[in-house]
Amino acid sequence: MCKSQNNVVKQFINQAIESKDKIAIEYGNTIMTYEQLHKESDRLCSLLRLAQVAPGNSVPLVVQRTPEFIIGMLAIAKAGAAYIPIDIHNPQKRIAQIIEQSNSPVVLLGNHAFTSHVELAGVPVIAIDKAYPDLARDPCIPTLSSADEAAYVIFTSGTTGIPKGVMVSHGALHNLVNWHNVNFAVDAQCRSTLIAGIGFDVAQWEVWSPLICGATLVLPDSEETRLCPDALLRFFALQRLTHAFVPTVFVPDIVNLPQPAELTLRYLFTAGEKLSPVNVSHLDYPLIDYYGPTEATIFTTCNTVICASKNQPPSIGVPIAGAEVFILDKELQPLGVGQPGELFIGGPGLAIGYLNDIEMTRQRFITSPFSPGKRIYRSGDLACWLPGGRVQYLGRLDEQVKIRGNRIELGEIENVLLQHPTVKGAVALVVGEPDREKRILAFVASPHNDAPELQEKLRQHIANALPAYFMPSAIVVLPRLPLTINGKVDKGALLAHEQQRRAERVRPESNFSEREALLAEIWASLLDDVSPGLDDEFTHLGGHSLTAAKMAVVISEKMGVQTYVHDIYDHPTIRLLAKALEERSRTPSVATSTEPLRILQDDIFLPDDIYIDPHFDEYQVTAPRCILLTGSTGFVGSHLLSDLMRTTEAKVYCLIRAQDLQTAQLRLSDTLAHYHILLTEAQRVRAVPICGDISKPRLGMSVEEYRRLSQEVDIIYHSGGAINFIQPYSYLKHINVQGVREIIRFAAEQRTKPVMLLSSVAVFSWKPQHSERWIMHEDDDIDLNLPEVLTDIGYVRSKWVMEKVAGLAVARGLPMITFRLGYATNHSETGVSAEYQWWGNLVKTCLDCGIVPALQEFREGLTTVDYITSVITYVSRNPQAIGKKFHLTPEPEDSLTLDEFFSLLEQYFGFHFHRQPLPEWFAHWEEDPESPLYPILGLIRENASGGQSTIELYQNTYQWDKRNVKQFLQGSMIQEPQFTRQVLARYLRQSIGYQGENIN
Repeated sequence: MCKSQNNVVKQFINQAIESKDKIAIEYGNTIMTYEQLHKESDRLCSLLRLAQVAPGNSVPLVVQRTPEFIIGMLAIAKAGAAYIPIDIHNPQKRIAQIIEQSNSPVVLLGNHAFTSHVELAGVPVIAIDKAYPDLARDPCIPTLSSADEAAYVIFTSGTTGIPKGVMVSHGALHNLVNWHNVNFAVDAQCRSTLIAGIGFDVAQWEVWSPLICGATLVLPDSEETRLCPDALLRFFALQRLTHAFVPTVFVPDIVNLPQPAELTLRYLFTAGEKLSPVNVSHLDYPLIDYYGPTEATIFTTCNTVICASKNQPPSIGVPIAGAEVFILDKELQPLGVGQPGELFIGGPGLAIGYLNDIEMTRQRFITSPFSPGKRIYRSGDLACWLPGGRVQYLGRLDEQVKIRGNRIELGEIENVLLQHPTVKGAVALVVGEPDREKRILAFVASPHNDAPELQEKLRQHIANALPAYFMPSAIVVLPRLPLTINGKVDKGALLAHEQQRRAERVRPESNFSEREALLAEIWASLLDDVSPGLDDEFTHLGGHSLTAAKMAVVISEKMGVQTYVHDIYDHPTIRLLAKALEERSRTPSVATSTEPLRILQDDIFLPDDIYIDPHFDEYQVTAPRCILLTGSTGFVGSHLLSDLMRTTEAKVYCLIRAQDLQTAQLRLSDTLAHYHILLTEAQRVRAVPICGDISKPRLGMSVEEYRRLSQEVDIIYHSGGAINFIQPYSYLKHINVQGVREIIRFAAEQRTKPVMLLSSVAVFSWKPQHSERWIMHEDDDIDLNLPEVLTDIGYVRSKWVMEKVAGLAVARGLPMITFRLGYATNHSETGVSAEYQWWGNLVKTCLDCGIVPALQEFREGLTTVDYITSVITYVSRNPQAIGKKFHLTPEPEDSLTLDEFFSLLEQYFGFHFHRQPLPEWFAHWEEDPESPLYPILGLIRENASGGQSTIELYQNTYQWDKRNVKQFLQGSMIQEPQFTRQVLARYLRQSIGYQGENIN
């Protein structure tokens, strides 16, 4: 074993003295003993000193994977300087940038031939292979740097495109390498290799680990060996290696290949990227997964990989070599087990900082809030604690992106893709020019020959695991993923490949009719230049509500046939849409989107095998011990969770659509933070995320978990559902209708569980012009307005069917309370609202143009989310409310119209709005696809019934009686909210983003 000393250079020198004839390096037919390596590096050190290299310098070392790399790094270190390893295969521009930043008096080249590839800008050069005649014969007395001085500088990619240099001290390097050697039995009898990219920090560990212990370092004699898993495994066996490293991306291939009988590996190490689950049960050696940023000296945690079949949560292990790991929230407060946060690192492995960048060093290496005088490094990685002190890596914080208001973790898409048996590697990227919308691209490595078939299977695979907004606009199948010279996935090469692929792709126009060809051109222009086939589905090509709105406008203009947003969804391929438009052009009658009653009636059913026992224990309502909540990552659902925490002592299981518990926890935590919802530590423990999907059998749970929860849960709050004002009923029914069936089935399983159903006053639709009824009561039949429901948007139809299905369950004996929500405009105290709300987008639009549409008696039942959830939690504790319905809206006399709402803004804040007829108002923004209201343009200008749009039909509409609410709130102290100046000021600031002085 190695003796602990303060400097790895000193340890190498000791080995050169004690084991001078021991082989240090093998490279093809070249062999160097420790004595030879020591002397060659000594002589080069003397030459460097003559070139004015001194302690404090950082010397670029431009090399390839040959003995000259080792000689050069030793020589620079012996001169007391820090070496900067640079792979000659780097682009010339990057090499030049690094040399410029180094301010070195000299550049050291591994080979004289490299001179033509290096832009030196007047910096002197020493080529190691040509320097031998000039090398001094006298022994060099090395300058052994102190523990605090830089040993090497690793340049990583900077966010500006300019590489940044990380300075790592001798003390940190010595600490890590010696810890590794002790814990993985690296000694003089061992043989290891150098596989990592030369400029990658892992390569420094690969080199120093054997050289300080008298072991042998075997260099692969070709890049082909290093970059081919099969050849690499044969190389390990042929060279009788005991310790070896492979890049993360190679691990699945390495462990799945037939293991050579001659293999003598004791340990296989990997690092660099997130490791997907692999089967290691058949291996004769352990697989060790290291994690660590360059700024914390190569490795921070270590994990012995457990076989994927054991279904353990993936982990990067436990801290090593004295490292301290902290997982903190945005306020730098520690988080508990399962709570995602940013990973911070402290301890002896911290780097000195960034070369020539004091400001960046200050930003990333901050003062520890727990140990004054000590530093911690802000990694930018997302992680959480697992039981037993282990850490789970969840991804990069900068890989969290927002697309159309939805937060998306690219790592989630990658993980789901990797779970498909034919996928060997996966990368998800976000692309989009500044003037175009962002979109997701997924690249997978697979031997599957039929790319279209695999793409369709992978789309279905993603759809089964993740929300619709996670779906990539394209899935590109490759035989393998391209790698950088450091062995990581080359994302730049992937993007370049996609650009070339799209440029070369030719649309098969020969079998397109003239109408189909024109549609294909429109689709291609709006779907970011995809080349759609006749039967490619709109949503499969990355289409969504905003695209559909744009497409309907463009098709109407270019083809001369009135096209509606719902047409894009009802006829989702070019073939079907062309046929529908052809028929419409021949019979140009006024088109509306009326759902045949039969279609809705066919969905109003409960399976016969759902048996409901009407009996339940009263405590399940009055003092539940365990609650199932759906929709907890939504606006209303998250606030309902907060109120359930405040008003009960129950454990609340939050059903969240996610691939694993850590992702579910991340979504929940992110939602609570986004809506400024603060839970105490005790409440956080009671909020338990579970993975599932309300539209799937068993709510998407395993048989065991479903059975356990159906016995444990006392009461269900069903807040989950799909809210979309554009998509047709056929798209929404899977979640809103099938979802309630699955909730009912769960409620009846094993023991009866009362259901608190959240619906909408929209089930009554708009008021017909001929109707003399002005108020809808809570117990009124929702069939009263069936003709209007059939013509209303798909969302309203789905809610109507949902309530009808729920009514069947009540008729069978299911205890249920139905809460019909008005419009949850915002939270009265925090001012937050949901980004997807159309009302907020209406307010933004009117503020921007100073004009309000003149709509008569247009009401949405505006109220606040905290009022809604406080009523739900209060009323739902009362068993007498079972079987009743409650309208969570303002009193009719207090229900604001659209005009009254904007009049309050004028009264409170001095705004002056012009009122204009609807067509004149939307003419101000209808040509602007960036307008907040553009996605629902169809609701404002398309004919829905009788020549009027949906928005116009909701004029002079109903108000909603709430006598049940008033009766059950008696003595509760819950007051109906008022839109005061303070409430609206918070709303404008927090939700609308208005920062004018008039609201202060």
